[in-house]
This record gives sequence, C-alpha cells and structure tokens, in this order.
Amino acid sequence: MPTTVITGRDVTFTIGGNNYDAQATSAVLSNSPTIETYQTLDGKVYKHIDDQFTFDVEMLADWGATGSLCEGLWNATESAPNTGISTVMTAASGATFTFQILPAFPSVGGSAPDAQTVSLSFTVIGTPAENFA
Repeated sequence: MPTTVITGRDVTFTIGGNNYDAQATSAVLSNSPTIETYQTLDGKVYKHIDDQFTFDVEMLADWGATGSLCEGLWNATESAPNTGISTVMTAASGATFTFQILPAFPSVGGSAPDAQTVSLSFTVIGTPAENFA
C-alpha cells in the first residue's frame, strides 16, 4: 500500500454559542489509557480500565482581537471551569473528531520579536466521537 501524506487539519472551539476557528500551529489529540496488569497462575492478564484523552494546542495569540479565542477561554475558565467546551478537530478531509474539553487559562506573552503564541493542554471529557466518512 502506498504512503499517504495528510496535510489538512482544522480546529474549531465553541464557547457560549460562539465558534472560534483558532490560528492553530499545532493540535494533537492523544490518549493515555489505564491498563492494569494482574499476575495469575496462568501468566499475565491485562485489563483495560479507563482512557484519559488530552488535547494539546499551540496557536498564535489573539489577545485584544474582535472575537478573541484567548479572551473567550479566559472568561470561560473564570466563570465556568467545570463546563465543557465543544471542540471539533478535522485531521483530514473526512476524518473528524468531536469532543468536549474543560477550559484552561491561556498563557500570555512570548519571546521578542516573535509573534505571541499560546500553548494549552486541555483535559478531554469522555471519549471523542469519530467520523471517518
């Protein structure tokens, strides 16, 4: 089978009914499963207990811009830290992941003279839903 190079991707956050299409430079959805190992008389047995997904995003900061995602995240974290934010990540045309994240305060600042950037690591609520259409 030939190698397929995938370059398309996109991230959209929905906070308070407003959609934010971030200027993401990197977006990674990953899982850290909890797997227990038991030693039995017949050998090792493995039991998958739980999954904990995280969503790591790096993006250009948009502080002060109209419809700022940074400000939306700050306000959501301050006012409703336990309320999920709807997130959609498109890894390629036809591969879409939909999930809820808990809000997190974005960082402020960056190195001079570079553009300000924000690095965020979100806790994902539950297991993302996938659509491989």
